[in-house]
Amino acid sequence: MMEQATQLFVWGSLLHLVADWLLQTEWMTRHKTNLRHPAGWVHGGVHALLLSAVFPWGAALAVGVIHVIVDTRVPLRWWLRHYKRLSDGPHRLTVEIWADQVLHLVIIALAALIVADVGAAGANPLTSPGVQGP
Repeated sequence: MMEQATQLFVWGSLLHLVADWLLQTEWMTRHKTNLRHPAGWVHGGVHALLLSAVFPWGAALAVGVIHVIVDTRVPLRWWLRHYKRLSDGPHRLTVEIWADQVLHLVIIALAALIVADVGAAGANPLTSPGVQGP
């Protein structure tokens, strides 16, 4: 199970970086914080599409939707304000960017663990992982 979860996490993380840093357009970046704007949903769809190469489609879609929610910045700003007690200042944007990326990677790690665990328990076709071990 852990080997498969690790493979899912490594490939999922790489695909996340491609979607967030190489394929995200300025249009997506400017408007993804607004759930009423299509940019965030398109961005989340890019994530889901790429992740479906290694995750089952349902898990890839769930991670894509969660990505959209995280990118609204609402959960992140709550965490930074109430837990980290981060004040405004010259380093705030850098901390926000890195905290955003860490949160996305934690979600991918949780998805990898869940998918690998379901796969180890004898999955059905909708939940069987895309990455297969030896």
